[in-house]
Amino acid sequence: MSEKKRKRHEERPDGRPSKKIATETSSQSIKILVIEDGDEWVPVLASAPGLNVPSNLSMKPYTKTRQDVSRPSLAVPELLLYSSAHPKLDYIAREESSNTSESHLKHYIGVYDPETEKLQLVQARKMVIRSTLCSYENDEKSSDSEKDITNNLSARSNLGLAFGTKKSQKAIRALTANAIKASPTKSKSQSSGTGRALDPLASAVVSSMAQLTSSMPTREQLQADIDENKPIPKPNLAAETPAEVYPIEQLVESTNVLRNMSVQELMDKVNAGEDVQTRSLFVSNRLRAVVQSDDVKRVRTLRYLQLLLEWHKGLKLGNKGAKKLPKDEELGSLIEQYGSEVVQGVGKRFADRGELNKWHSDNLITHICALALTLDNFTTDTHDIREDLKSEGKDVQRYFQELGCVVAPPTEMEREKWKITKAEGVRHRVARLRLPLVFPKMRVPKAGKKKR
Repeated sequence: MSEKKRKRHEERPDGRPSKKIATETSSQSIKILVIEDGDEWVPVLASAPGLNVPSNLSMKPYTKTRQDVSRPSLAVPELLLYSSAHPKLDYIAREESSNTSESHLKHYIGVYDPETEKLQLVQARKMVIRSTLCSYENDEKSSDSEKDITNNLSARSNLGLAFGTKKSQKAIRALTANAIKASPTKSKSQSSGTGRALDPLASAVVSSMAQLTSSMPTREQLQADIDENKPIPKPNLAAETPAEVYPIEQLVESTNVLRNMSVQELMDKVNAGEDVQTRSLFVSNRLRAVVQSDDVKRVRTLRYLQLLLEWHKGLKLGNKGAKKLPKDEELGSLIEQYGSEVVQGVGKRFADRGELNKWHSDNLITHICALALTLDNFTTDTHDIREDLKSEGKDVQRYFQELGCVVAPPTEMEREKWKITKAEGVRHRVARLRLPLVFPKMRVPKAGKKKR
């Protein structure tokens, strides 16, 4: 068998052998000398974790008595390095101590002199450099005018808190609690005026609030939307007389409805002296006076109001508090008195798919109240309408107020006119439609008041 030859190791391209060549052991001896803390100033080993410290950064040293007696290795005073040369950042270097194993480490710096063959070691300070945002407390001072304004406001606030009413004191405290403290430094973008620049956090909050609230409707817009969607007849805000606010043609939907109201037989009975009774207290108390006025349009309007009151009484209870229309056979008496076309027109106008929710019911009642105002020359006693609707007095007053009326107790002359005593007048309220109209405003809940 042929002997296998060992493969020769390939030499490196640079010609150097792969194995290290043993060198002769040097007999040179180095003398190490440890310098104890004999000087206040010792070398510093500083690190800046996570920071890119400028290479030309210069820092001023400050010393104070060392309070950490658990580190007796450095008996010299504690050192602090500080630099405010950067326009936006302040650099501070401190000796940081921790409870880990690194707290027992000592750091040395050595200097070797080849001529004397001596190595001098001295213990160094281990410091960590941190950065903080510049403090603006000692920057540019406010102008004299700004100081005067601030002093005047402060003096007025102090006087208000000392001698003001409870309401003014509460307002001053609320302003103080909700105020955003501004930096005394002017913004670079400010070229004139006495405005103060907000700090970055406050500026960010204010700008975000402005963006969020820019698309929000104002209180006037909200009030306009509420007025537009109220369940009331649409008022004529450009009216010059109360009669033009709610025209009769608008309240009865069209003049054709009045033409279809048959009133000749009713007028003949009243003129003949017959005692005509109706199911409505409001209509019965005014029927004779309206017929004797020889105004056929007013008689037809009173007749239409009687139809609405009787139609309202005939409504049935439905689901979820809504009301529903009675069946056709139950409307036989109304159809016989007023005609099928007129009665069905009322149902189409004030009901939605045979039902009346809260909005539709309020819309019907406010039309009834507006017709009552028209028939009473825009000053009506709400007592009769309240009895016909079988509603609470406050609810009926609210309906008239939504129409723009001012509701108040009857005067002495009105009590004499209606022949009611002072004790009976407590249950009566007078609704007056006057220009300019006074509509209820949107209620704003008081701050700090919680619902129970």
